Amino acid sequence: MIKSFKALLIIFVAGWHLSYAQTQNFDYLDVFDLQFAVNPQISPDGANIAYIRQQMDVMTDRKYSNLWLIGHNGDNHTAITSGRSNHYGHQWSPDGARLAYASTTEGKSQIFVRWMDSGQSTSITNLTQSPFGIQWSPDGKNLIFSRSVPAPKRSIGAVPSPPEGAQWAAPAQVITHAQYKRDGAPVQSGEGYTHLFLVSADGGAPRQLTTGNANHSNACWTPDGRHILFTADYSETAATDINNERIYEMNVETGARKTVLDRRGPYQQIKLSPDGGTIAFTGFDDQFLGYQQTELYVMQRNGAGLRSISLDFDRDIGQIEWAADSKSIFFQYDDQGISKIANFSLQSRQPIDIVQGLGGASIGRPYTDGSFSIAPNGRYVFSKTGPKMPAELVTGHYPTKMAPIQITQLNRQLLAAKKLGEVSDFWVNSSVDKMKVQGWIITPPDFDPAKKYPLILEIHGGPYTAYGPSFTPELQLMASKGYVVLYTNPRGSTSYGAEFSAYINHNYPSEDYNDLMDCVDHALKLGYIDPARLYITGGSGGGVLTAWSIGKTDRFAAAVVAKPVINWYTHTLTADAYPFFAKYWFKKKPWEDPTEYMQRSPISLVGNVKTPTLLITGEQDHRTPMSESEQYYQALKLLGIDSALIRIPDEGHEMTARPSNLLRKVAYILGWFDQYPK
Repeated sequence: MIKSFKALLIIFVAGWHLSYAQTQNFDYLDVFDLQFAVNPQISPDGANIAYIRQQMDVMTDRKYSNLWLIGHNGDNHTAITSGRSNHYGHQWSPDGARLAYASTTEGKSQIFVRWMDSGQSTSITNLTQSPFGIQWSPDGKNLIFSRSVPAPKRSIGAVPSPPEGAQWAAPAQVITHAQYKRDGAPVQSGEGYTHLFLVSADGGAPRQLTTGNANHSNACWTPDGRHILFTADYSETAATDINNERIYEMNVETGARKTVLDRRGPYQQIKLSPDGGTIAFTGFDDQFLGYQQTELYVMQRNGAGLRSISLDFDRDIGQIEWAADSKSIFFQYDDQGISKIANFSLQSRQPIDIVQGLGGASIGRPYTDGSFSIAPNGRYVFSKTGPKMPAELVTGHYPTKMAPIQITQLNRQLLAAKKLGEVSDFWVNSSVDKMKVQGWIITPPDFDPAKKYPLILEIHGGPYTAYGPSFTPELQLMASKGYVVLYTNPRGSTSYGAEFSAYINHNYPSEDYNDLMDCVDHALKLGYIDPARLYITGGSGGGVLTAWSIGKTDRFAAAVVAKPVINWYTHTLTADAYPFFAKYWFKKKPWEDPTEYMQRSPISLVGNVKTPTLLITGEQDHRTPMSESEQYYQALKLLGIDSALIRIPDEGHEMTARPSNLLRKVAYILGWFDQYPK
């Protein structure tokens, strides 16, 4: 007989590890063994690439990012940093002799410089707030960076102090500023603004360049090193009237500032051409709608001659980089769920595609993502992913036709021993208006089409985002447990053109629900889905559509609603991004027309729900606050619907700050579905 709980635990863990070691299917703890190659930065001569290797530690349950170096052809692969710290924001000096980056090695995040010939690194700052946006001056003597600067706190009343030795309650938080919440973080009583700083590349005290109650973003140097460009909104209503910034130029030596473009934003990035004559930026003519297609604009250095060069290109413009000759711009965009790199000539209205398949370091769902870097000589590098490949580095050259080569294989040994589900795509014609809708199906390892399988419909968030054929640990785990997983891009998703995405402006949820059901119907026609075991889940915008769907149909045996919006009225007045939601997703404020908010709220359909429903939300989720899930849970209880509410401690909206919480989320979802064969 076992005498103690400790002995029982040892026997259980030993047996569980034996079972885990023998399995060939991708399993929960395999997530901790994954590594991702992301954010590659190519040296000015195109010879070497510094990149972030992101991995997770099963013992500390944390993500860590270290810097690695690799040649453009894949040789000389060496570590720059190691250990349980995080390194980010790395940038090559103009001559390629040094690398600047931020690191938490010394506790608080600081800026480091590494001399590439000697391998020596040192911190050059002593900051109390984390730096980001590091950029070298053209002569390599200085760096600019951004960091938050706390603003003076406003006091209310003369609160008495406790007598010496007294044990009074903790002081109250006095909140007077608009942006007092940030997803995943505690509520902030103090206000802060993002400012630009200048520091010598040899170290020393940094100098604050910008002042005022405004956030300063998108900074870049002019080629002469005497000026910087940036965006800011100096109006008194900046906190609530968002996307109202302007473009400015500042003399670094004197601090003199002038307006370059006195036109309402948003400006998502600003890049000055190598010859200093042309400014490129991305944004849109703001019509205050939830979805507005991002365009690529160019203008002269003084702000004259503003024009869009992407008006005839019906896709959103992502990351942009100038070509060395200042005659064209490289950019990233998504097309039908696949991220691509292309080149726009300033004289052409149609781009030239270069490569596709970019991807990022998501340990969750298959969102489009990724980044690239290009050297003046045309050598480039990007992070690539695929249905069975986490992000790896691929290099090539433009404009030659040389085939790109993959230069990292971080997960080859792990995935060679694991069985993954097969991913296939499909298209359906919407039953509403014949609009074409794309989706993907993951079948379980050792799939047998003669058998019947349970189906999970997994819905993406956003809603203005896109899924694609990318590696997805979360959905692969579901497939590994014997489920067929269906995921799709209903109308409102990006990467299919402005009309497709904008369909749900002031109209969400709506016919996107029909698109989802059409995809389920398609899966049923394949012959291997058990119609009695249909399940539905999704997070964020996918949580909205899950709750909306089970208010429309009882075809699903069970549902899991993750981090949802249930009541648009209450959400708009409690979420961290409330200035955005109130202005861009609705025509009026909540109190001006409550019916506009209620008619799109899943809570309005809760009386129809018959589906057993589990809710999952992070305790520090300020994007779709816990109160949204609580409303739905309590309504379901009042209706007598079998339901449960799971609160994930210390997690924000993404629920992946601690990798174990992703595993818990999947286990809860599958555990709930396993209870309900219809």
